[in-house]
Order: sequence, then C-alpha cells, then structure tokens
Amino acid sequence: MDKDTILLLVGEQTFQYRRAGLYRVEAKQEETKYKVLKFIKKHLANYGYPPSLQEICSNCGISSKSSAHRILRKLAEEGHIVVFPKGARAIKLLKSIYGIPLIGKIPAGEPLATIEESTDEYVPVDPSFFGGGKLVAVRIRGDSMVDAGILPGDIAIIRLTDNVKNGDIVAAVIYEPEPHVTLKKLKIEDGGIYLIPENPIYSPMFFSKEEVENEEIKIIGLLVGILRQYQRGFTT
Repeated sequence: MDKDTILLLVGEQTFQYRRAGLYRVEAKQEETKYKVLKFIKKHLANYGYPPSLQEICSNCGISSKSSAHRILRKLAEEGHIVVFPKGARAIKLLKSIYGIPLIGKIPAGEPLATIEESTDEYVPVDPSFFGGGKLVAVRIRGDSMVDAGILPGDIAIIRLTDNVKNGDIVAAVIYEPEPHVTLKKLKIEDGGIYLIPENPIYSPMFFSKEEVENEEIKIIGLLVGILRQYQRGFTT
C-alpha cells in the first residue's frame, strides 16, 4: 500500500481509497464518533430530547463517561453538535447526520431489483471529498462493470443529477417490466440511449428516442467515486 492510500473502518469492513496529502485515518475513533452522532440523531427523533452520557456509553460501546465526553467535544469541534456546560442531556444537534446515506443495493449485472432503501445507514466519509452535490452511496452487486474497475461489493458514490454526457458512468432507472436501477456507461445517439456494460459477456441495452421520451428509462445520477472493502489475507 502506498503513502496516499487510506483505510477507513466502518463496522467490520475496511474501505480503501486514495487522496493525495492524507496519510492516516484513525479508523476506530471515526467509527465510534459516527455511531455516537447517529445515536444522538435517532434518540432525538424517537424521544424529542438528546440522550444522557450513560445512554451514549451503553448504546455505542463506550467504556466510560470521560471517553464519551471526549467524543462529544470532537463532534462539537467539527460543528456537528453543541455541548452546553450544564445539564444531563445538554446536547444540541447542528447537522442532521455525518456522512453519505447508504440507500441500498444497485445491480451492476442484469438489472433485477429496485434499490432497497436503508436511509438510517451512512458511510462516514466527508461528502466534499467527492466534490459536493446531493450524494448517495449504493452497494454494487453483479459483475457487468468489472472492466471499469467496479467490482461486486463495492460502494458506489452517486451524485443525483441528470446532467450527464457520453462516456459517463451513470445510474439509470428502467421501468419495464418493473422499476429497477442499474449502473452502466452512457452513450447517447440520435435521441436514443445505450447503456453499455464494461464486461464482454454482457450486451448493451438500447432505448429508442420514443422510449426515452415516454420515460421508460431515466438517468438519475452520475458515478463520482468508489469505496472498496480491503480484503485481508489476499496473496498472489
């Protein structure tokens, strides 16, 4: 692994990605910080008031109140919350959540199913890393994009937009026989749309100008990044 490669631990998974100038990520601390912020948000949504320190410790696997205090101070420094000096539940949430929402699975082979929404799960990565805009994270299944470096199990970062051009890798909704989403390379020709796989065992899908105008297909997003689980113990 070179000096520009970062490992980011989320749950039992470790994501590997690159960015020049960043050399170290305190993965366990980032994971715990994310869990605390997520728990505060859910507690506020469920009860209308923030959790106590003891509840944070019990629900987030934190061993002591002093450790919870340190995490809350860090979240406050980053602008996610305000911690008031007095009171058992003296926390105010400033940002709704930390990270990019993980909304489900997206087929990258034959498009067989819709995205399964899971908006209470987030990938704790700064959205500005991918250039901003409204972003969602989706998990790839299938192998139709392997020659573009997109593998089963990857997490794709999608910017929700229809502002795309030829050659972009896009997320598209196909409405027949029932709505489903797929990730493919885009080619626009004479008003029609080709969705092109990056694997020779799959054939391109073509939608005529009439089908596009009838909204039998809709481009919903642009691929802007990939996160990949680091496979421990791999040898060549």
